Amino acid sequence: MAVAGAPLAAWDNSTRGLDSASALKFVESLRTLAKLAGSAHAVAIYQASQAIYDIFDKAIVLYEGKCIYFGSAAKAKGYFEEQGWTCAQRQTTGDFLTSITNPSERKPREGMDNKVPRTAEEFEKRWLESENFQQLQKQIEQHEHDFPEGELEGQLRGIKQERQAGHSRKKSPFTLSYPMQVKLNVKRNYQRIWNDISSTATTIFSQVVLALILGSLFYGADKQSTSSFGSKSATLFFAVLLNALIAISEINSLYAQRPIVEKHFSYAL
Repeated sequence: MAVAGAPLAAWDNSTRGLDSASALKFVESLRTLAKLAGSAHAVAIYQASQAIYDIFDKAIVLYEGKCIYFGSAAKAKGYFEEQGWTCAQRQTTGDFLTSITNPSERKPREGMDNKVPRTAEEFEKRWLESENFQQLQKQIEQHEHDFPEGELEGQLRGIKQERQAGHSRKKSPFTLSYPMQVKLNVKRNYQRIWNDISSTATTIFSQVVLALILGSLFYGADKQSTSSFGSKSATLFFAVLLNALIAISEINSLYAQRPIVEKHFSYAL
């Protein structure tokens, strides 16, 4: 994602399987990438520690498909506490926000049982009527005023055309032409074969051995009469069959090459 230079990246539970320290390092890397490249990263992350949550600028809370908060990550906790919900001691902000959408986990403050919203519609209505939503609308209007849609589109198109190869079509969605992409992938595939020459040599050796065995079976067969049709047909059949069976072993290598093809493809975009 970093090599492709994507201006907007979406990460769906990318920290799954990582320990807390590795997950923190991953999110810190995203933060560094955002600062250096000016990119934006939307991250869906579960059981985020407080250190991870504090790295983000904005947070969005969805409840049954409805947006009930979108704004500053630092103000999200206070927004729901003002509604009457309480955050348990030593509970991280991320866990508190997710508990808001779970009726069995969220807890209202004493005396606020009949005042807090309960359903997704009530939460959405509170959000649309809140001061935070009005501030968000003003920020969107200011952004649209500072960066008009047509002007920004022209700038992005110009940057994209500058990055394109000289002989690529200007309307092409790729920075590299198809022949250049094929050339890069073919070159990379030959490099993979050379680095794994043992498997290729094993295949060639097995082909030679099988050819000698089959050749010995049908060696000296009658070549002048129709009685040789059976042996000739059998020779051709086994030659095709054995090559087809050996090709099955290449399926794993084809799947192993997919990330390389995808990498070159993303770089060409």
